[in-house]
Amino acid sequence: MTVHNKAISIRQVAQQAGVSYQTVSRVINNSPNVSQRTRAHVQHVIDQMGYRPSNSARALATRQSRTIGFIVGGVSYYGPISTMGAIEEMARAHGLYVSVSIVDERECTPRDYQQLSSNMLGLGVDGLIVLAPTQQMFESVLSTPAQVPTVVLTSSDYGHDVSALEQPNLWRFVGIDQNEACQSLLTYLLGLGHRSFWFFAGPQQWGDARARRQAWEERMEQEKLQHPDISYTVSELESWDAQEAYRAALSQFASLPREVMPSAIVAANDLQAFAILKALYALGINVPHDVSVVGFDDMPGSDVAIPALTSVNPGFAQLGTQAMMAMMEMLGDEGAASAASAASAASAAGNSESVSGSAESDPVAETAGLAVASGVPQLQLLPAQMVVRDSCSAVSQR
Repeated sequence: MTVHNKAISIRQVAQQAGVSYQTVSRVINNSPNVSQRTRAHVQHVIDQMGYRPSNSARALATRQSRTIGFIVGGVSYYGPISTMGAIEEMARAHGLYVSVSIVDERECTPRDYQQLSSNMLGLGVDGLIVLAPTQQMFESVLSTPAQVPTVVLTSSDYGHDVSALEQPNLWRFVGIDQNEACQSLLTYLLGLGHRSFWFFAGPQQWGDARARRQAWEERMEQEKLQHPDISYTVSELESWDAQEAYRAALSQFASLPREVMPSAIVAANDLQAFAILKALYALGINVPHDVSVVGFDDMPGSDVAIPALTSVNPGFAQLGTQAMMAMMEMLGDEGAASAASAASAASAAGNSESVSGSAESDPVAETAGLAVASGVPQLQLLPAQMVVRDSCSAVSQR
């Protein structure tokens, strides 16, 4: 029977179901203190009557809006967009809402962020997730004291002393292990016999780009001590855009004699790797016969490039999932966080086919337990994975 009243109350549902209104409330709020049989019965009555809980009433009763504020920079690019989608999907699966505010990551000042966070707090959000890809935005975030649980998605090289933050229990930091990603990539290429490299570094105001470059150069210098025949060149690009990479590759490689061309090229992201493939094709340089090419991001389309692009998959969706797990833990919803962790582990295991590199460790286990050690919020790092395809070959096969 469907009741056609304009506004059905929780007490009407309780009367129809033959239970107390407190029991209906527990079912609505996913409380564990309800038997499966009672939960199924009450949910059936809710569906029949077309009852929709009042968010404002729920917020008054529980002092929680079940809304998470999400302040995000870098939405012009694949990584942040993928992370944003994962956050929203996981929130929806657990009865949470996400209020999104997009900011220019290049120009986000402390005043800008303070205004954004103030607006979110005015909406009554229970917590904030902030994707701060640049040093500018990251420092602006940290300049504003946290008033609600705050999860910051940032680089493994955030370059800031977080030990001085007020109320450390309100802060969590989650990132991708760019150092380990570069180490795995270089180990793979060295194993193929490569000794001359060209690295296109992304915009250095982005923490991930800076961390990758630092890891690359440190490893290269270490290898040169043992293998004097190793050489490398770094080209610093001002953006992540394909057009800039195409122009840079065309101008730099056109003037190089073939005998001094690098045997392996690593791009800042897959878009730039596609552009580099095009530039090499225009110059009559065969990939992978003459040179190997690797990208970062493993974005859709990498597997159908010509040749299929070897890439590093940073796990952008996993980053969003981990952010929501951290937020739910901070809000006291440990049951939902544990269930999400198990689902994430199963997903990671199911996606491990044809992946090499640092995939031996469990990406969920490595990031579990977002505790504050000695009063200092810890940066939790997620492992990246290499996806090997046709754009790389061993030097001995040439």
